[in-house]
Amino acid sequence: MSWLKKQQLVTLLCLCVAITGCKGSMELNELHIVHSVAIDLGKDGGVRVTAEIAKLSTGGQQPKGMQESTFYLTSEGSSLFEAARLMRTKSDRTLLWGHTTAIIFSTDLARGGIGKQIDDIRRLRQFRNSTLMYAMEGKAYEALKVSMPNLSISSQALRGLSEGGESTALTEQTTLIEVYQELINGYKDISIPSVEVVKDQVDKKLKLLQTKGLYAFKGDRLVGLMHSPETKGYLRAAAQMSGSIEAVACDAKHKITFENINNRSELDVAFNKKLTPIVNIEIYADLDLVSVQCDDVKVDPGTIVNWEKEINNGITEDIDRYIRFSQKHKVDLLGIGEMIHRKHPKQWRKMKKNWDDIYSGAKFNVKAHGRIDHTNFTL
Repeated sequence: MSWLKKQQLVTLLCLCVAITGCKGSMELNELHIVHSVAIDLGKDGGVRVTAEIAKLSTGGQQPKGMQESTFYLTSEGSSLFEAARLMRTKSDRTLLWGHTTAIIFSTDLARGGIGKQIDDIRRLRQFRNSTLMYAMEGKAYEALKVSMPNLSISSQALRGLSEGGESTALTEQTTLIEVYQELINGYKDISIPSVEVVKDQVDKKLKLLQTKGLYAFKGDRLVGLMHSPETKGYLRAAAQMSGSIEAVACDAKHKITFENINNRSELDVAFNKKLTPIVNIEIYADLDLVSVQCDDVKVDPGTIVNWEKEINNGITEDIDRYIRFSQKHKVDLLGIGEMIHRKHPKQWRKMKKNWDDIYSGAKFNVKAHGRIDHTNFTL
């Protein structure tokens, strides 16, 4: 081996040691790894923090460090930062927050604002930017104690559920850095996925977690819940939908189902003489026929045209429902104000101060251009 190659090998080994080594030479038996965090209202306006912590095996048949199950630590303080620090006094090990996958806010706390809590989370430094955010009606810590099939850690379940919900247009994944950036920049209002505890449809005694819908925020304060139609309309308008389905009824009990394989949204803003914004939303969607539950369905060009009309009417209605929700609560989740700011700065200067009221009175025109590309039938 040449001297140069030896030198490169030594350098590589040093870098590996530097990257993988633990600061302070801390071992696994000196750490508690936090995987999920629930944030609720505490006493006297304080904050209650519950951490889901993975138990680690120290030997036996499983490899050292294998996650076996979880336990919980809870603490209260005047702020999230204080509660997290006080939690350390209840633990015989150092808490490692850097592996936290999910944070759940109770809606009671979120209605009063989550800005201070987000700031405290950022001050803890260890939290990853990719940490997922959720909100929940009731006590947030109850979500952490729900047993999911084949999963011992709630954070794994929450990540999987939000991924599944995103493909069905029932929710979307929202990360810590996305919430933080929008609260700082103010380009648009934020939304955070809803999580709830539900009973299993087969075994009524079994409780499961479910993500469905989005909570809308005005600034850092929760103002309302978008249910499935409003969420679907919002995701359509924001061009964040893929893999979802559209259905056309062929009788009272049966449907014809189409998969959305591509979605594009074009937004444009104009003004009338009174400076009322006129927002035009054009939706382009490509769909495939995937399921026919009805008998004697004749698939021909005329039938396909009728399906496309029904699908486009459904898309338009979902977006209209989202618009009605957003104007009622004065939440600009699509960033219409920022669009005006960038394209029409002179008009924006006149509108900025009263934007909430102006947005609630804006005119929206929605046109959907859904197209069925494949039917898997020979015409």
